[in-house]
Amino acid sequence: MIYYRILKLKSWKRKLILIFVDLSCLIFAVWLSFLLRLSEPFSIFLQNSLWIIPLICFIAVPVYIFTGFYRGLLSYTTSLFIYRSSISVFLIVLSTFIIGNFFNLSMPPLSIWPLTYLNTIGINGIIRIVLRDYVRSTASGSEKIQNVVVYGAGSAGAQLINSLRTVRNYRIKFIVDDNKNLWNRNIGGIKIYSPEYLNKKNHKLHNILLAIPSLSITKRRQIISNIQKMGFSILEVPSIEEITDGRAQIENLRRIDIEDLLERNVVEPIPELLQKAVKDKVILITGAGGSIGSEISLQIIKRKPAKLILIDINEKNLYELINNLKKYNNSENIKYVLGNVVDVNLMKKLISENKIDLIFHTAAYKHVNLVEDNPIQGLFNNIISSFVICKISALLNVPKVILISSDKAVRPSNIMGASKRVSELIFQAFNDKYPDICFSMVRFGNVLNSSGSVIPLFKKQIKELSPITITHPEVIRYFMTIKEASQLVIQSSALAKGGEVFLLDMGEPVKILTLAEQMISLSGLTIKNDENPNGDIEIIFTGLRPGEKLYEELLIYDNSKATSHPLIFKAEENFLDYDEILILLRKIENSLINLDLEKSLSLLKEIVPEWQRFSSN
Repeated sequence: MIYYRILKLKSWKRKLILIFVDLSCLIFAVWLSFLLRLSEPFSIFLQNSLWIIPLICFIAVPVYIFTGFYRGLLSYTTSLFIYRSSISVFLIVLSTFIIGNFFNLSMPPLSIWPLTYLNTIGINGIIRIVLRDYVRSTASGSEKIQNVVVYGAGSAGAQLINSLRTVRNYRIKFIVDDNKNLWNRNIGGIKIYSPEYLNKKNHKLHNILLAIPSLSITKRRQIISNIQKMGFSILEVPSIEEITDGRAQIENLRRIDIEDLLERNVVEPIPELLQKAVKDKVILITGAGGSIGSEISLQIIKRKPAKLILIDINEKNLYELINNLKKYNNSENIKYVLGNVVDVNLMKKLISENKIDLIFHTAAYKHVNLVEDNPIQGLFNNIISSFVICKISALLNVPKVILISSDKAVRPSNIMGASKRVSELIFQAFNDKYPDICFSMVRFGNVLNSSGSVIPLFKKQIKELSPITITHPEVIRYFMTIKEASQLVIQSSALAKGGEVFLLDMGEPVKILTLAEQMISLSGLTIKNDENPNGDIEIIFTGLRPGEKLYEELLIYDNSKATSHPLIFKAEENFLDYDEILILLRKIENSLINLDLEKSLSLLKEIVPEWQRFSSN
């Protein structure tokens, strides 16, 4: 093609071709001016004013080059070209007029000059737009062109359409919008229809491009659900936050993540609670490299604590945390410790030397299956670490200690849940024994993309096109973003007086089967089943695992109370006497050290009588 031959030329040769085109336009514009103004343009033009042609061309070349006429890329020609052209042509026409007068050359009627100016701008603009559209239409070469529909006729939709016109692997068939006032109108010649129009014809579309970044979460879910039911694949523009922060451009289309659909309408944190909890305090976070621990660390360091001590037994997690927090100016106030929380001497030294004001105890093994398969290690880490933290905090008078618990601690059906319930009972007993120290707990469910979440597993299975494995079709779970959970944990610590079990509002429950189906659909793939044997990914049910529940709950007793935060509730629950639990803890610690599993489980049952080992109900 001619375009590709031109592209292969050196830049100065391509510039010569453009100069030739522009001079031809200029000559035509001069002739057209005479044609429009005079009754006999040819004879008068040739006899008296032919000098204009060589002179105006001679002046035009340096003016065009000097004013940057040839610096822009043809495929990105915009209205800026018209403004630049107006200045350049004005200088050319004015210079020609002045020189003609100065040398007493035969001058045409005065009106010829403004006509030449206007004609040149108009012809230049038309030629540039034609060249731009030709370049764009041929630039994709052999690339596959996708037929798409833009959902949203607002400013974001208009910007997206304008941007996609420079990327020729998208062909915008039409636009849809919910606003009735926009139907049957157009943007740049592309017609706007009702969303129902997607159902009226058998459109051969590759993607629907969602271009309404300001949508509420509820409305967004509704639109995406409707599009999915129609069987179309969806891409979306970045969020308003990403665009305004400069992290993304409007045309940086991406697939919708399942996390986006599971998010709820944002309840902004209460700044006073966040500041009150951490500002100017020396804070220790155990298990700081984990999902929740690392996000709590991030939220705290933004709010200028006096010092932040982060301990984790996992070298890789701690190293990643160091790199993530490096960008903050007050990162010199952070101390990283590689160590085990069950190490009494280490924790005593760490807490006494740094005069800790607040501890967030997040260190725990949280994977139900792994703890079931490794009960001694799971119980020792989860229970003894909580015991060590409480014991040393009481000894050294740490003002406030917060346990990060789990919904699996409520009527636990597995060893991990039972270990978290024991941790809660330890905190409650210590709070009763040491009233001058605030021991409190925060209990919540699954967080999105945490190490124990099913979502990273499903993403991996979808990427590999392997079957998605679900234990039971009726399994239901609650989900919350890591950021929101961490902010609520910090705010809960500000509300803590001692002995409370804070419960985080987890929103609406989600069926794991529905979650998997949505993730497959959002990936642009189809489910393989009896109705669709040629689908991409199969869903397999493997059966409930030992200790797994169909659904989780946050309350042991129906007695939660509201707090000053709309998403934080608190419950006061029965607990064991300090002396009683201390005796049992000494026994369970000895049995775990001696690797006596049966004795350990027997003692665990004594501490948590509601625990039914390997119960699946």
